[in-house]
Amino acid sequence: MASVPQNNPTPKVGVIAIVWQQEQVLLVKRKFAPHAGHWGFPGGKLEWGETMAQGAARELREETAINANMNSPFACFDVLENGSDGQLAHHYVMVAVVGNYVSGEAQAFDDAEAVGWFSPQALPSPLCPDLAAIIERSRLA
Repeated sequence: MASVPQNNPTPKVGVIAIVWQQEQVLLVKRKFAPHAGHWGFPGGKLEWGETMAQGAARELREETAINANMNSPFACFDVLENGSDGQLAHHYVMVAVVGNYVSGEAQAFDDAEAVGWFSPQALPSPLCPDLAAIIERSRLA
């Protein structure tokens, strides 16, 4: 178990949107830590009063201009990343929500450096940890 720094931070709850359109999944190249420069799912912090599906839909719109029908959460995982000093810098509990494309043209906004639709057999690199496994699980959700 990691030691807790003096300022007593707590893990943050985040949501990611796994959106499908014609056998392709939407990915963004992350602009900021954790995992800056890696391809992952649109997402971010859950806001007060939002359901996980609402939060995933909002983050999706903010980062990509895509609208999707977001369903129920299907997976939850930890994102822990150390800073350059070796100390824990980021601790998120991420909830994955799968959805289906409704409208919009993918554009990189907000926290996204780039955005694109990809076949699971032709994913870009580098990928955020566990991305391929999350894609597979989303097909069963």
